[in-house]
Amino acid sequence: MYIYGFTKGSLCYIFAAAHSVGFSHCSKFSNRIYSFSRQSPVDPTLNRAYATKLQQMCPRYVDPRIAINMDPNAPRKFDNVYFKNLQQGKGLFTSDQVLFTDKRSRPLVNAWAANSQAFNNAFVTAITKLGRVDVQTGKNGNIRRRCDAFN
Repeated sequence: MYIYGFTKGSLCYIFAAAHSVGFSHCSKFSNRIYSFSRQSPVDPTLNRAYATKLQQMCPRYVDPRIAINMDPNAPRKFDNVYFKNLQQGKGLFTSDQVLFTDKRSRPLVNAWAANSQAFNNAFVTAITKLGRVDVQTGKNGNIRRRCDAFN
């Protein structure tokens, strides 16, 4: 879940940690492991061993119903391991990994990777703020049928 532009500061990044749990279909990240660029078919920000593992789990013409865990280490636990994964080049999506490769957000990734209590506290603050947002309905809102596309 990403809420870009919601507020300034760490709130935008804290919701990326939702990728600590759940799964993704291979088609949502296959470009990173097969066709990233002409110079590099595999995204160079990906950990090489992790990229190889992803290619084994998601061959080029894999059944579109196949999905893998977004967090390779603790896929059923919402925790700060997500940020440790980013430090190791194990962010499944480009939008995840950029939190570590971008110098503006890297200090937060490092802080939350090093201190689970700091991450938990930041999450509580962020989810509390989100709970205070006015829900947009009717013509002012958009309840998506698919989370990755506007209706």
